[in-house]
Amino acid sequence: MVPSRISGILLSFGIPFPVLDKVRAGCSLCAPEMAGQEQQVPSEARRRRESGHSSQKLLPPLLLLLLNVVAAVSGNSPVPVSGYLREQVVLPCTYKRNAPVSDLQIIWGTLKREIVHKFVNGSDDLREQDPRFRNRTNLFKDQLEQGNWSVLISDLRETDQDEYQCQIYSRMEDHFRWEGVVSVHLSVTERAPTPALNTPVLGDSPVPVSGFLGEQVLLPCIYKGNVPVSDLQVMWGTSRSEIVHKFVNGSDDLRKQDPRFRNRTNLFKDQLEQGNWSVLISDLRETDQDEYQCQIYRKVAARFDWEQTEHVHLSVTGPGLSTGTSAGLGIGIAAVFIVAGIVGYIVLKRRRHSSNRNE
Repeated sequence: MVPSRISGILLSFGIPFPVLDKVRAGCSLCAPEMAGQEQQVPSEARRRRESGHSSQKLLPPLLLLLLNVVAAVSGNSPVPVSGYLREQVVLPCTYKRNAPVSDLQIIWGTLKREIVHKFVNGSDDLREQDPRFRNRTNLFKDQLEQGNWSVLISDLRETDQDEYQCQIYSRMEDHFRWEGVVSVHLSVTERAPTPALNTPVLGDSPVPVSGFLGEQVLLPCIYKGNVPVSDLQVMWGTSRSEIVHKFVNGSDDLRKQDPRFRNRTNLFKDQLEQGNWSVLISDLRETDQDEYQCQIYRKVAARFDWEQTEHVHLSVTGPGLSTGTSAGLGIGIAAVFIVAGIVGYIVLKRRRHSSNRNE
C-alpha cells in the first residue's frame, strides 16, 4: 500500500490507489500479455502499439522514483504515544491553517482503514465508525477553531495498540482537497497495581508522560474508591506547590489556580463517576515540564481526609508537530511537480517521435 503521506498528493494527480499499489509492487501499468497467446496484428498497428507501450513502460520506474523522492523529503516517523488498559489517551493532531471548521473534513483511522472518528460539515459523522470504537472517541469541540483535532480514546484495550492517522481535508467548492496527515503510534500497557487506599507509598516512581510544545497532554489519575463525586476533593499540583486544577464539592474551584495554567486545564466531567480524574493540559509550554501530583481527599464529617496520591512526570519537547510536517510536505509537493514534469516531457517526446516515424 502506498504510504498515506504520499497517496493524497498522488491522488490529486488522478492516480488511483490500485495503480499506486501496482507501482509499489513493481507491476507494469501495461495490460499483461498472456504467454503463448500473442495475437497477430498488422505491422503498422503493432508498431503503434509498441510505441505506446514504450511510453507507458517508462511510467512505473518514474512513478516509483516519485514515490521514493516524496517519501524521503516529507516522511515523518509516527508520534509515539502510550496509554494504559481501561484508561484514556489523547492522540495529537494539529492543523494551523486559517480555515473555518465547517470547511474541514477530518478522518481519524488505522492503517487497516478502520474509521476511528470522522468530522465533516461542522459535526461528527460516525455512521461508518468501526464498531470497536463506538462510544469511545471524542474530539475537543471547544478547541477545534484553534486547530486542535486531537482525539480522545477511552477505555483502552490491547487491540487499540496500532498506528493511527489523522487525515485532513479542506473544502474546495464541491469537493474536499487533501491537506496533510499526522501519524501516531499508540502503545497500550497494563498499569502497575496501585497501593491500597490510605496506604502511602514512599519513593514511587512517577508515571512518565510526554507532550509537544503548543499541543495537549493527558496526565492520568484514576481513583477506584466507591465515593460520590460530591464527597471528593481532587487537587492537581506541581512539585513547587502550584495549583494546576482543583475540584471540590461537585465543581471546579479555580480561584487559587496558578495564573500560568489559566484557561488551559480541563477534567473529564462525564467520567468522574467512573473514577477518571485525569487532567488535560492544553497549549503546552516548556515551563510545563515538571512533576505533577494528583491528590485525592474524601469528605468525612466536616473535613477532608487524604485518600490517594498519583505522581506524573511530564516531559515537553518541540518544536510542534505541525511545523515539521508542513515543511516536509512543502518540499514533497515540489518534488512531485518536478518528477511529474519529467514524466510528462518524456511521454510527450516519445509520442512526437512515434508520430514522425509514422509519417
